Amino acid sequence: MEKSKDKDKEKSKKEKDDDLSSKKLDKITYESLWKSIIRPPRDTYSIDELGPTLFRFNNIVYTRNDYDVLDFQGNILKLSFIEPIPENRPSDKMPVVIYLHENCASRIQALGNKILKICLLKHNINLCCFDFAGSGLSEGQYISLGYHEKNQVKNVVDFIERLSGVGNIGLWGRSMGAATTLLYAPNDKRIKCIVVDSPFSDFRKLAKEICKNNVNFRIPSFLIEGAISIIGSTVKSKNGMDINDIKPINSVKKCSVPALFLHAVDDTFVNYEHSEALFKNYSGEIKKLKGIKGGHNGIRPREIMEEIGEFFAEYLIPDYLDEKLLKNFENENKKNNKTNINDNINIESNKKNMENNN
Repeated sequence: MEKSKDKDKEKSKKEKDDDLSSKKLDKITYESLWKSIIRPPRDTYSIDELGPTLFRFNNIVYTRNDYDVLDFQGNILKLSFIEPIPENRPSDKMPVVIYLHENCASRIQALGNKILKICLLKHNINLCCFDFAGSGLSEGQYISLGYHEKNQVKNVVDFIERLSGVGNIGLWGRSMGAATTLLYAPNDKRIKCIVVDSPFSDFRKLAKEICKNNVNFRIPSFLIEGAISIIGSTVKSKNGMDINDIKPINSVKKCSVPALFLHAVDDTFVNYEHSEALFKNYSGEIKKLKGIKGGHNGIRPREIMEEIGEFFAEYLIPDYLDEKLLKNFENENKKNNKTNINDNINIESNKKNMENNN
């Protein structure tokens, strides 16, 4: 009888703790937590911030074309594609890297980074970037940290593959974009290599760490499991995502393409150990893990960007775009260049200035 009473007391105490967990979560952190997962601050911008639609680099004129892509849920995704103008192409088909942004970012993260563009274009690799649903100027109310984004990547790959002149495809993701890359890459043989910067290995593991360490909504350890379950139910009701299914650690076991992992050793949001675990379990033979400094959202130094460009060049550029061909092309282009314009000049601005002068 005494044991039965003790069990009843324990059960009653657990029910009270669960009730207390719910009440405390509702009162203190509930809204902050679920919004931090699926509705963080949205990166809004104007079209002008995308940069020029025509510009010159290394005596080659590049164009930026913007497209609307329909995703699997009916959202319009805003996409930009940078490539040389037809007469400046070194080959009919050119490799392309698709950049996948962070949860609070947009395609501006790629287009607004001059060094990022240069590190790809110098190797004659084209750049594609887009706003995930719920981000930037794309439609959609919520993000899902890779759960739905991986399907949006397929929509984008299908779209650009229909564009003329697209060769081998690589993925470059950061944070949410990195996790999305790892979730998607094993399922598409068109992806030839990947670069992942600051990925998480398991979202539930990350959520526990955030609940425990975030000063804005720190939760006592004994309430964390209850809090995550409540938040998980909320986000599933709002956008259909199951936080228990966002596990890049499972996907890497099926991914074999060449991979470069980057992670800041001083990252206090997604700990470095996430990339260590992903790297250890990655099934591909060609893989590298590089620890860097700069935190989770820090600007990556030029030497790291250069290394990323060289990585993509090694695994995306086929024989028909070897160094000898590129050098011949560049030399010929310099001979034919009669305008002596410095690199990276905005051609559109020059045109507008001429029109104003007239």
